[in-house]
Amino acid sequence: MIFKSMPKSTASKRKRGVRTAVTAGLAAALLTACGTGGEEGATTPQGWSTLTTDRLTVAHPAEFKQVAAADLAEGDAAGAVRTKDGTPVGSIYVEFDYGQGINDADMAGTAAEARVQLGATPSETTEIEVAGPDGTAEARRVDWTSTSTGAKGQPPKGTKLAGVMIAGLDTKDRPYLITVNAEKGLLSDKDIKDIIAGVSLK
Repeated sequence: MIFKSMPKSTASKRKRGVRTAVTAGLAAALLTACGTGGEEGATTPQGWSTLTTDRLTVAHPAEFKQVAAADLAEGDAAGAVRTKDGTPVGSIYVEFDYGQGINDADMAGTAAEARVQLGATPSETTEIEVAGPDGTAEARRVDWTSTSTGAKGQPPKGTKLAGVMIAGLDTKDRPYLITVNAEKGLLSDKDIKDIIAGVSLK
């Protein structure tokens, strides 16, 4: 299940799979003056929207429409989806407490790596930083590529997909996972960089 947007009552009955995502850039190098500023160094480009949770916020392009709380799958704290002709072609989801015993960024990244779906091609895991109330915080970026199977809620079969997960600990040392999903090429490198730069821990 790559792009999901279904009521909790339905999603809880289906196996949760990793959502495939687009590649991302290094946050620390991207905290520019363009757009409107977020909390403590995070930035939100002009015209973008923001997913807000009690632990973090993350900016996303306006074409991604926020998923209503009642339609979030079990375990998701917030989400936004972009569709084309009624089919999801991009999404961004925020999830908390997705693994047991995670107490640092390395462990958060390892737990995220374990969720890469069967048939995907892992690329690399790198160290990144995200904005926080007391400066930047360490996180991990996990990249991979995949091909859509054409299952319900996915782009047409054979569509090339690229992925990234952003994993780390919030300000109270609880794990979080942000997954951006899109058809390959749907989002520009700058779009992805701006999403990373728009993450702000509370």
